[in-house]
Amino acid sequence: MTIIETAQSPALAAYCAQPIFRPGPDVYITGNPYRRPIGPVGPASGFAVPATLAEFLGPGQLAAGRILCNAYESDMILLPAAGLATAKDDFDLFYGDEIRRLRDTVRPGLERYAFSFLDDAVPAPPVRTLDDLQEYFLAEVGGAGAPADASGVNPAVDPAAPVGGTMRAITECRHPEEAAGLHLIQLALDALTEASAMARNLGGSYGTEQSELFKIFNDEFGYGVYGAKHSTIFKEMLASVGLRTDLHAYWNFYLTSSLIGVNYFNWLTEDHRGMFRYMAAVTYLEWLFAQGFADTGVMLRAVYGDRVDAKYCDEHAHIDVHHGRMTYENLLLGLARAHGEIVIPELVRGIEDTKLLLRLGDEDFRAQIAWADDLAAHTGTRTDARDDASVTTLRPDDPFTTGVHDADLLVEVEDGAVHVHAWATDRPHLLEKGDVLHVPAHRLHGLKAASPRARVATRTVETAERTHDA
Repeated sequence: MTIIETAQSPALAAYCAQPIFRPGPDVYITGNPYRRPIGPVGPASGFAVPATLAEFLGPGQLAAGRILCNAYESDMILLPAAGLATAKDDFDLFYGDEIRRLRDTVRPGLERYAFSFLDDAVPAPPVRTLDDLQEYFLAEVGGAGAPADASGVNPAVDPAAPVGGTMRAITECRHPEEAAGLHLIQLALDALTEASAMARNLGGSYGTEQSELFKIFNDEFGYGVYGAKHSTIFKEMLASVGLRTDLHAYWNFYLTSSLIGVNYFNWLTEDHRGMFRYMAAVTYLEWLFAQGFADTGVMLRAVYGDRVDAKYCDEHAHIDVHHGRMTYENLLLGLARAHGEIVIPELVRGIEDTKLLLRLGDEDFRAQIAWADDLAAHTGTRTDARDDASVTTLRPDDPFTTGVHDADLLVEVEDGAVHVHAWATDRPHLLEKGDVLHVPAHRLHGLKAASPRARVATRTVETAERTHDA
């Protein structure tokens, strides 16, 4: 794929044209945390018009998600685990004056494009007082399956609870290890830099809530012990099931919803006007995480058996019971007590945003594994499609990237053979001459030549308009 020229601003075009943001030949990117291909850049509006809820999984949001992730993380210290020697030039470029200047120019517009839909998608309930807030929050977490216990705080984990939803869907896949791996990759987008967004809210002076947040941050960083740091034990979990541990090794396989979800927390902490939304969002997640990670551990052990090191899940199933109580009492209610009704609507907004992003992310992930799990069933001969073929010739060393489209596609191999990468497996789906693959709208995929030369025609299929507000 090549970068599509659009009506983007000169600064955005210059940012995307930086060598470290252009695709290279590798499917996986190891040993270099600064190589982050953006891929096709859209939309045609140049991001001037904010994306709607219906456009949540569109190519514009994927591109904006990748650019914003690059922008936010250029404010963090990132070094290759094996040493900087082979990536020093990219290090200098990633943190250099020009990229930081361009980043600061394009970021506000991209944030408006990416996040404006949140204010319109779900009307915030009329919660105004401290009592209202308590009643609202407990009703929300109860509705999410984690009602308060008899003491009025979040419940202890039930390790014997049957898993459902996405965790169960993964175990029922024809290729459960690939599906579980894709789930871990989505978590890695945040877990390998865990709590780095939180660190932006530690400075300054804002009372007892600041110290309470620091306690949680300290837990995330293992009290200064590298082996106990959550990102460290997450790497050990990845390694135990044969996944790469380099930061963003699976950059090409982050789903659009995963990028938006992680960027949301970086946005709220980068722009300190978002701190109240952030504190409420963290409270809601910490309350739900304990049982959620217990369920994740059950899923991983069902898929990988004894070889998985699920200490990361066990640690969160333990510590997030406490974090749920700490954030509820000391951040959510603490900020409401300290600052009164002027901040309560923003606290509620943070919870509503998070609920929506969780739902959309879950839908995106489950749609991806449902399609990627059985690509053979989506492969056949050509059927009716629009007369809008785009023909591309691929060679094995061509730049590789993944992308999504707003419409269903038919990918036809006219000559040679190609590999379809729909999830991060070392066994990509092979298409040979005459094969036609149906790619539903918004499904992440990339093509790589499996023969010295392959010619591929792509056509769009006319389908009913999709929305995400049902």
